[in-house]
Amino acid sequence: MFPALTSLSDHDIEVVVDAVTKWCSKHHCDVQSSRGQFALAAAVDALQSSPNHDTLLHHLSEKLMDNKE
Repeated sequence: MFPALTSLSDHDIEVVVDAVTKWCSKHHCDVQSSRGQFALAAAVDALQSSPNHDTLLHHLSEKLMDNKE
């Protein structure tokens, strides 16, 4: 498991995993790929800096818009 997830609550982990899974599905990449792992790190960072669960997927999409393998 991604080490940064250990600092999150169970609910926050679910929110992050859900957002990353949706983002990866939308962008046709695997969560285990380098792009998926980068998305996971970005989601954890976004949640820790601004814990607004409703906008996490939006922040993730904005942050990763230009990130391509």
